[in-house]
Amino acid sequence: MVDAIARDGVVTLRPPGEGDAAVLIKGRDAESVRWLGPGSSDPAPTACIIVDGEIVGWVDYDMDRDWLEPGEVNVGYSVFAECRRRGYATRAVALLVGHLARTTPYRTATLLINADNVGSLAVAASLGCNTHGDIDGSRYFKLPIRRSEE
Repeated sequence: MVDAIARDGVVTLRPPGEGDAAVLIKGRDAESVRWLGPGSSDPAPTACIIVDGEIVGWVDYDMDRDWLEPGEVNVGYSVFAECRRRGYATRAVALLVGHLARTTPYRTATLLINADNVGSLAVAASLGCNTHGDIDGSRYFKLPIRRSEE
């Protein structure tokens, strides 16, 4: 079993392990494809989202976006259909941001969310993200990555 990178008592984040790619692919549905595209044939996100010992989705970050400023990362996530609207995405993003605070020099997490994606807009609101306009018709949010000494 791969060690957790973060946990909060409900959600655990851990790096993907052997066989997890197949589970992540199986968890895709029309809604996830609508918002995120078809996805990789070999997904390798930063972490799998685990609840009660089962994978319920994934969370990831990258630095390869034109709109990112120095010190920023873009965060992406997906929760499987049967597990949505239970707060797991919000918890997972918060845990990832805490992990980034402890292990990276990044200062800001960003989220780019389609204006019609009500579920993800709720995640941004729950996290207290700040709106920073639109990019190509999607809402653009920023969330400070706070270190414990700040």
